[in-house]
Amino acid sequence: MNKLLSLILTALTSNIFLAQSITAEPASFYGFGEMSSKGHGVFDAIGKNAINYFDSTLVNHYNPASYNRLSKGATLYTVSIHSRQSWYSNTNAQQFAATPMVEQFTLGFKIRKQMGMSFGLRPFSARGYQISETQFTGLDSIRYLYTGKGAIQDLYLGYSFGLIERAKTKMAIGANASYLFGTLINERSSELITGNSSAGGIERNSLVMRSFHTEIGGYFSQQLAKNHTIAISAVYQPKMMLNGTYQRELYSSATIGSPNTYDTILNNNQPFAALLAQSSQFGFCYNWKLPKYKRQTRELHPQLQILASYSLFGANTQTENLLTGFDQKNYERLSFGVQFQPEFKVLENMATLKGFEKISYRIGYYQQTLPYTNGGLQYQEQGFTLGFGVPLLAQISLSSLNVGLTFGQRTIESNIWKEQFIGARVSLIMAPSNFEKWFRKRQLD
Repeated sequence: MNKLLSLILTALTSNIFLAQSITAEPASFYGFGEMSSKGHGVFDAIGKNAINYFDSTLVNHYNPASYNRLSKGATLYTVSIHSRQSWYSNTNAQQFAATPMVEQFTLGFKIRKQMGMSFGLRPFSARGYQISETQFTGLDSIRYLYTGKGAIQDLYLGYSFGLIERAKTKMAIGANASYLFGTLINERSSELITGNSSAGGIERNSLVMRSFHTEIGGYFSQQLAKNHTIAISAVYQPKMMLNGTYQRELYSSATIGSPNTYDTILNNNQPFAALLAQSSQFGFCYNWKLPKYKRQTRELHPQLQILASYSLFGANTQTENLLTGFDQKNYERLSFGVQFQPEFKVLENMATLKGFEKISYRIGYYQQTLPYTNGGLQYQEQGFTLGFGVPLLAQISLSSLNVGLTFGQRTIESNIWKEQFIGARVSLIMAPSNFEKWFRKRQLD
């Protein structure tokens, strides 16, 4: 237990300072910024399918009903690192941006046979962009700089309960209760460029969020035959009012690069409220245990999983017209993925397996609209994904390293803007060894 407490304190401390989701997306100016993309090394590799992936070796906090599927006595800790390289282009210019980050911390464990629990810190949304232009006024030049930064974090606690726990039929429900906190900033500055002056002004608009949030999930799994199982899943986020504070600041300065010289023109705060629209997600998974086959002196048990999901997200709106460009559009996502495991009984047969037979191979595709618009047209995104999972078997545990790669692009129908990107997410799942399980119940005769 001391090891667990040390691990939790270390993870929480590091995430307070490091788990600030960063983005280089210009459209993050709008709304709550770039919403979290359900990131995990596993989910990224299978076409961003998330709510329909169930595995006893993974904490799926995007469908809270899945917590009761975790292995008994094995506490799972997950941390993810994400990097994205983007190439932006329009009719006039091209630009490159890269954004590495430590993204999430989660902890999950089974309470009893039918119950599971998880908690942790994960990203909710992020803002990050920088746009500049220079105009010649006739005598001097003025440089305009538009920047955005900040993130909203999601501190959650989730619980799952199995309604049906039979050999061939399983059904469960679950819920996550979250506390959203963080600050999003839009800032614009103007600077007079002359030989002996750098006078200018700054306007800074900050949105400080402090609010609660919830989501409900469920799944149903049915074994059709000895080697064939299907599962359907759903996650629902109800309409909810998010509260915060809107702060507006306006400064002028004879030296724009020295904050201690700023003269305050305006600095006020007022309550802010926005309606977080309802969202619905539906998923399907088909699990096929392929025929066993022998290779030399060992027998392999391959498994194939086919996944598909559809998500519909509602438009977020502000109750008062305080923020420019906040209101957005409904958007949706369609995802497909495949996972192949040469041997799904890795722990039982690890002594006889070769290196490539221990790996899980994943591939996927997704397409989606985005809530951002330009000239009345919504942004479109599509991506091809692939990845793999490698078990870490040094101490006979459920630990694993999962890598997901995304090759995608964002465009607008008018083709006035385009982003091509490569995303890489690495998720490390750590678990105690089989001889050192946490939360083990001990009984004296």
